[in-house]
Amino acid sequence: MDRLPAGLLPTDKSTEFFADPEKFGKLFWMSAGVVHLFKELPLSVMDDLRDELLSDTRALQGFRLMGITGEDEMLEQYNYCNRGALTSTPDISAIGKKTKEFVDCGRRGRCPGENKVCSPLCINGEHITHREFECLKLIGIGLNYKRITVEMGFRRETAVNSLIDRIRDKLQCNNNTEIALKVKELGIV
Repeated sequence: MDRLPAGLLPTDKSTEFFADPEKFGKLFWMSAGVVHLFKELPLSVMDDLRDELLSDTRALQGFRLMGITGEDEMLEQYNYCNRGALTSTPDISAIGKKTKEFVDCGRRGRCPGENKVCSPLCINGEHITHREFECLKLIGIGLNYKRITVEMGFRRETAVNSLIDRIRDKLQCNNNTEIALKVKELGIV
C-alpha cells in the first residue's frame, strides 16, 4: 500500500473497515485515527448497512449455504467479505457513500458463499476466477512458469501457458512483467 489507509489520520472522518487476519469474520473499523470493534458502529450506520444486507438476496442465499443464520453475524461477515481489506479508499466516505471491494480472505475457491456474499475480483470489467487469482499471486511474487506449474498442481507447463494467456487478455497485459506490475498496483501481493 503506497498511501495511508482511509480513516487513519485524526482529520480523516471517513470509515475504513479491516479484517482480523487471525479470526475469519472478525471486523474492525477506523475513523479519525481511532480503531473500534464492528459492533461499535453508530446505530445509523449499522441500520444503513443492515438495510444493504437484507436487500442483497444473493448474499442471503450465500449465508444459508455457509450455515450463518444470525443477523448480527451475517452483518459483520457481509462487511468483512465486501469491505475487509485495509485500503486507502474509504469503505464509507465522510458524506456516507459506501464502497465495496475485493477481499482476499484466504477461502477463495472453497467457500460456499463465494461470489454470493463477497465481491468478486474484476479487473478491466473481467471476472477473475479463483485459479486465475492464485496464478496472479504467483506471478506477482516472481515465480517462473515451471514453479507456477508445480505450485498450482498442473502436470504440464502448457496448462499454465493457457491460464496466463487468459490472464494477459483479461488484464490487457503483454507479458508477465506487466502482469506483476498490475498485481502490485492492485495490492494483490
